[in-house]
Amino acid sequence: MTDAPAKPINISSAGDEEIGRRMSNFAATPFTLDGRRYASVEGFYVALKFLDAESRARAAGLAGPDAYAFGKPSTLTETEYAGRRFALGGPEHHALIARAIRAKLAEHPDLAREFAATHPRPIVHVTREPERPGTFMPATALCRILTTLRDELVAKEKDRTA
Repeated sequence: MTDAPAKPINISSAGDEEIGRRMSNFAATPFTLDGRRYASVEGFYVALKFLDAESRARAAGLAGPDAYAFGKPSTLTETEYAGRRFALGGPEHHALIARAIRAKLAEHPDLAREFAATHPRPIVHVTREPERPGTFMPATALCRILTTLRDELVAKEKDRTA
């Protein structure tokens, strides 16, 4: 008898499990990164789509579909953060999103524990709409980031209990 493969966990606001919805970038899970407060990872992500302080501040306070909709009109392909300029969708951008998700998990330890408990289930990102061509954060990149962060949480817990 073989073990059935683990059911994937869908990290999406459209997910069928609460942990998947709470881990979504859309979730209202406030965090601070580099001294600035964000209402959600999506708010942070959208703030990077603007260079002006007013738009960034507004995006920082948004979560869910409101944040997503606010960012839609942006045509930016490069952004600036902490004095560095880089391409949206590039390695620096993805590393920054990983830092934001890590900050979210640090400020929500209950969520971090619940997310770690999903190990070793595969992580998927299936939304209500098909992925837009040319998206700056394709599902494969997001799932890779989330898998790495979950592996870090699991390793930290093993170290703590060893």
